[in-house]
Amino acid sequence: MTDWLGILQKHVDQKGSQVVIRELDISAATLSLVLRNKYQASTERIEQKVMAIYGADGKVNCPVLGQIEPSRCIDNFKRAQTIRMPGNPATIRLYMACRRCTFR
Repeated sequence: MTDWLGILQKHVDQKGSQVVIRELDISAATLSLVLRNKYQASTERIEQKVMAIYGADGKVNCPVLGQIEPSRCIDNFKRAQTIRMPGNPATIRLYMACRRCTFR
């Protein structure tokens, strides 16, 4: 079993909580409670996100862009949720991949 809490704490120490909150797409309260071991609900979803993002050398495996930073992944994902009709072929590929992504 991997120490996902240790990995999470390491990234909070290195990047700061605001960056980690954004990359994991969780609330500040959730992060705080998880790190203090006071989170009442299941942490399975958070553990999966931590391992998916930070377990692979801190990179996310995007099917279109390859290995990218988690912040770039979340930016692309959020943008894909708001785009109505993408224009160029590269944007369309990224848009479709983000819309189907089960990671976020």
